[in-house]
Amino acid sequence: MRVLFVNAFHYLRGGVERTCLDESRWLAAAGHEVAHFAIRDPRNLPSPTAGYFAPPADFGEGAPVLRQLAQLPRALWSRPAAAAMERLLAAFRPDIAHVHAPSRYLTPSVLRPLERARVPVVMTLHDYKPWCTNRILFAHGAPCERCRGGAHWHALAIGCVQGSRLKSAIGAAEAYLHDWIGAYRAVRRWIAPSRFVAEKTAELGLDRAKVRVLAHGVERAAPGVAPGSLPEGRFVLFAGRLTVDKGVRLLPAIAAKLAPVPVVVAGDGALSSWLAREGGPGVRQLGHLADESLAAVMRRAGAVIVPSLFYETFGYAAAEPMADGRPVVAARIGALPELVEHEATGLLADPGDAEGFAGLTKRALDDPAAARWGEEARRRIEEQCAPRRHVEGLLAIYREAIGG
Repeated sequence: MRVLFVNAFHYLRGGVERTCLDESRWLAAAGHEVAHFAIRDPRNLPSPTAGYFAPPADFGEGAPVLRQLAQLPRALWSRPAAAAMERLLAAFRPDIAHVHAPSRYLTPSVLRPLERARVPVVMTLHDYKPWCTNRILFAHGAPCERCRGGAHWHALAIGCVQGSRLKSAIGAAEAYLHDWIGAYRAVRRWIAPSRFVAEKTAELGLDRAKVRVLAHGVERAAPGVAPGSLPEGRFVLFAGRLTVDKGVRLLPAIAAKLAPVPVVVAGDGALSSWLAREGGPGVRQLGHLADESLAAVMRRAGAVIVPSLFYETFGYAAAEPMADGRPVVAARIGALPELVEHEATGLLADPGDAEGFAGLTKRALDDPAAARWGEEARRRIEEQCAPRRHVEGLLAIYREAIGG
């Protein structure tokens, strides 16, 4: 089968790219012909279709306002990206296009050339972008569904896009435009990485009959060399993006209650400097780590915490340590309880409850049952998220979309 993967970025940037690149690699290893479409970027990985990628863009939080305003038409509906897709389709005709997260770097404009060329499209629900202006149904420290039913003006009212009224206004305009023109009408099947996402998007208006639940594949990374700055004794690990929605502001309070066991933090993000100031002696920041180094740190951790405050669509931060047999303490929110079953594959705490997290983390460190939870977690991830099983599920969805 000839598969075209469409995603804004073609380098490992986060969980979306992890999924996209893993699927691409696994399908190629199974004998399928794989191509890619993204924006041009010096960090991109090699691809046979890299010459057809869309022109670069910059909509990051640190991008100058004037530059972002100059790119505004592209953020709403990217004609350059659509034109680049047209050129690619003239050279490479896929059997199926698998869209991940086009975001405002590509926009859903890239779906129109696929629709005109009669290329079947499937799309993975990594977030809630078709219904939520800031993508994650989260604003000002809590889950948010104010824009439900297409009331996108709420985004401007509360300034939920990168904390900016201007960016929120642009996001609301983008959302109204996409609703008006049916931006996602070409998608024949939607892939939900959890039952939670399938049901939540149905509540938001997606046709449930077009949704198929398929957990992301998880592959254990080969451990490399752990950083020399790791504590000598036991420690607790947080690995992920340092942002409010990931529960990072809870870490100082959790660490204070776990002392003298430190909380080791692997990752970077908007709250990195804040955590360095507020974390206290119980928080040790390692910054961003390569996969191999993170795997080595994970295998030495006494427990792993995932204190997310938003509706996680899957939860690599829980699934990866579970695949390694680590005891995980996660927030009872979004898709996380589908991975972490309380007192069976880990422990669940109420989201936002730092004291509860600390108490359960102490239990994960000291309870003899934690070893059993870790082994059951490993077995469950191997059963539900094995790459081979994931590829079989993908191909079944692809065939269904082609037939449809």
